[in-house]
Amino acid sequence: MRSRVPKVLHRVAGEAMIDRVLGACREAGVTDVLVVVAPGQQEVVDHLGGSCDLVVQPQPLGTGHALAQVPPERLAGDVIVLNGDMPLLRPQTILRVLEAHRWAGVPATLASVEDPARRDGRVIRRPDGSLDRIVEHRDAGPEVRAIPEINVGLYCFDGPRLVDALGRLRPDNGAGEYYLPDVFRHLRPTHVVRLEDPEEALGVNDRVELARAERSLRARILEDLMRSGVTVVDPSTTFVDAGVRVGLDTVLEPFTILRGRTVIGEGCRIGPFTEVRDSTVGDGSRIEHSWLEGVEFGSGSDCGPFCKLRPGTRVGDGVHIGSFAELVRSRIGRGARVPHVSYLGDATVGENVNVGAGTITANYDGVRKNPTVIEDDAFIGVDTMLRAPVRVGRGARTGAGAVVTRDVPPGAVAVGMPARAMRRRPRSEDASRP
Repeated sequence: MRSRVPKVLHRVAGEAMIDRVLGACREAGVTDVLVVVAPGQQEVVDHLGGSCDLVVQPQPLGTGHALAQVPPERLAGDVIVLNGDMPLLRPQTILRVLEAHRWAGVPATLASVEDPARRDGRVIRRPDGSLDRIVEHRDAGPEVRAIPEINVGLYCFDGPRLVDALGRLRPDNGAGEYYLPDVFRHLRPTHVVRLEDPEEALGVNDRVELARAERSLRARILEDLMRSGVTVVDPSTTFVDAGVRVGLDTVLEPFTILRGRTVIGEGCRIGPFTEVRDSTVGDGSRIEHSWLEGVEFGSGSDCGPFCKLRPGTRVGDGVHIGSFAELVRSRIGRGARVPHVSYLGDATVGENVNVGAGTITANYDGVRKNPTVIEDDAFIGVDTMLRAPVRVGRGARTGAGAVVTRDVPPGAVAVGMPARAMRRRPRSEDASRP
């Protein structure tokens, strides 16, 4: 991979490869999982965080040597073995190999696929079609490399027979390693399960194959979404992570990116040119040309174009956020409006508030972030600057260009630089003036 990051921690559709492999095992009903790691791979150990048992291979002496590090008592019954760099493997395929192994009643079963372009071990068959041996690509001559059937790296063994076969492995190859596929010389007969989808069997060994796996998994995710009732206008420019949920009748416009733990409700329109990461979006919302991370976005609200909603922001139902607005750690109440070139940081905005264009909450005093509170039904005039900490009372107003440095009482009007609060006349008095 030419990377400081361990290979199995490289991400495909938002998930580390090892997480996808372990997830497929668990979905297939495998409950006793062990991961063999190389020495010094503390990042992998930390990433797994005790979610499964670990076995350390003290020296990188091949896949057979790696499996031989597992205590023999853990290799009992049916043992499934698979590589940690197979992010496209489906749980149904693991089950298929296990069921075929049990049906055949043989000591070993392996999965194969036809993919002549891959640099993996070739499956060599006898004239009767049974397995003869597997020859690794590095040890194969031109004739063997021309064989299209390859070893996937997914196996099922009878545990005690596997332990015996591992003890008989020898590093008698060009690499001086203990190859796991060599155990099939001692496990006869071996059943072979042919997989139909070459992409599912892809093992990632470099960044080119990583990108190929990303494309394949992304296409699978989008196909599942479309079949579940989501419209994807242009799948070639739409990127959705595994685990993202999208509701019925939502439309994903071109250049939409949905990342992490994002949940999109029903009947939404997302994009074009929008990224939503680790956020929830309520039903019937519209987001275009915008960026959201760590946001709770209410139902029937809209945002954009060109908005940035940062972590800790909560937007209520029926809210309008206009172009070039930025919000961070702010709560926007139901029915509020934040249109055009505004910045709200550490702000609490009540229901049915209008925030005029160009409004700024000056929340940072050089030492700490300070809060701004705008109560229900307030009206903030254009180009208002609110120097936090400050509170604008219920139903209060600010004039255009006001610089508010003190609290504005409920129902008052604040104008000027710095702003001065004046009591608003009752509506009946206003109506009596000629």
